[in-house]
Amino acid sequence: MATLNDSVLQGASGKIGGYVAYTVGNKTYARKLADTISNPRSEGQTAQRSKLPGAQTMYRATRGSLLEKVYALAAREEERRSGYHWFLHANMNMFGPNDYIEYPRLLLSDGSLQLPFGMKATAVHADKLELEWLDNTSTVTAQATDQLTVAAIFDNEPYQPVVLDDTGYYRSDEKAVVLVPEGAWTTVHLYCFFAAQDGKRYSPCMYFSISKS
Repeated sequence: MATLNDSVLQGASGKIGGYVAYTVGNKTYARKLADTISNPRSEGQTAQRSKLPGAQTMYRATRGSLLEKVYALAAREEERRSGYHWFLHANMNMFGPNDYIEYPRLLLSDGSLQLPFGMKATAVHADKLELEWLDNTSTVTAQATDQLTVAAIFDNEPYQPVVLDDTGYYRSDEKAVVLVPEGAWTTVHLYCFFAAQDGKRYSPCMYFSISKS
């Protein structure tokens, strides 16, 4: 793969001779097309294809939610084409055949804000999660007013991330109690992250889980 920046082809897209050109952010790349596809149904290719539908399904479930905005901002920070492309790049390998999802490694938030230092669960109950952390307010990437935000995936809706109601906790609080709504779920996967007061920056997420039994 070659970079075409500072050339007459910068910004180009499509097939050019034996190459395909595409632009991501401010960078233009050229990749040589394969002469032949030796085994389009190899075990590796089949496994890779099985990951895409799951990732696409989960991304579609975030449309219109805060998470869609988070992904669009993360894509802009990383100079990726869109929030959709960012989500696939970050998460596609977490999906597999037969509805397999590696929940602890899913990235449901990312960005330039810092997570607080030492964030951990101090108590886990069937209906709530108690958290503690150290306030690391110091720079533009960590403000006292950054708000704790929680996305959840319930095991009875395995492809449907939802953002829980306003937690009312901030970085400066150094602790929080996250209430989980009742429902027909057995396990809930929780992704805790922080949002800047102006809604223009977000942090990576930290994973926790609660099981009723």
